[in-house]
Amino acid sequence: MVKYDEFIEKVNEAGFLNPFTNYIDLGIFTYGGKSSQAYSGNPETDTEQWKMRSAQEKKLAYGFFFNGKPGGYIAPRFYSIFIDAFRPRMTMEERYKSGKLGEYEKIVWDLLNRHNTPLSWSDFRDKAGFSPANKYKEECRKLESALKQLQATFDITVSGTAGHIGCDKADNWVPPEWMEMNPRMEHEEALEIIYQQSEKISNAGNAKKAFAKSLKLYTLFC
Repeated sequence: MVKYDEFIEKVNEAGFLNPFTNYIDLGIFTYGGKSSQAYSGNPETDTEQWKMRSAQEKKLAYGFFFNGKPGGYIAPRFYSIFIDAFRPRMTMEERYKSGKLGEYEKIVWDLLNRHNTPLSWSDFRDKAGFSPANKYKEECRKLESALKQLQATFDITVSGTAGHIGCDKADNWVPPEWMEMNPRMEHEEALEIIYQQSEKISNAGNAKKAFAKSLKLYTLFC
């Protein structure tokens, strides 16, 4: 049975865990967190608990990084590279003024700034003033989509400290030493490093497709 520390070690060796990773072939862990060890309640072996635990302990970054899908993990040594590759150069305010930032992404960002603390997904719904009325389900769906999109652009991240899927601004959450592990890179250089590593730890052909939607979001805000 695979233990938590072994998983952390393997992700650190690989650099990140994405949909095509075969480097971490432990026989029990598949992309998205589906596992024969899930929901056991034991934090040492329950792969569902590893999502929040790794983020809370700041051993790994966890979130919807790869094309907005769940189950992505990034090791500390690769985090700043992902920032340089996928975080838009436009600030959130510039994106909003340009008309490119969605209404619900703006709601999420404003709530995090206003409360200055990690918020769970239910906190976002409650503090946004949503109520069980005609549009409640639609509003919740759009809010959830916004949370995923802002993770894909590395503006927010799962914090592991507020509810089941608490999120915070990435700059508030990330340990400063993570951002000092690599020199700042231009977008194309960082992207190429990620592509090369993805090919090394994958056997699924062109692993670049794991980043296609994330890259599309990046170019939207250029």
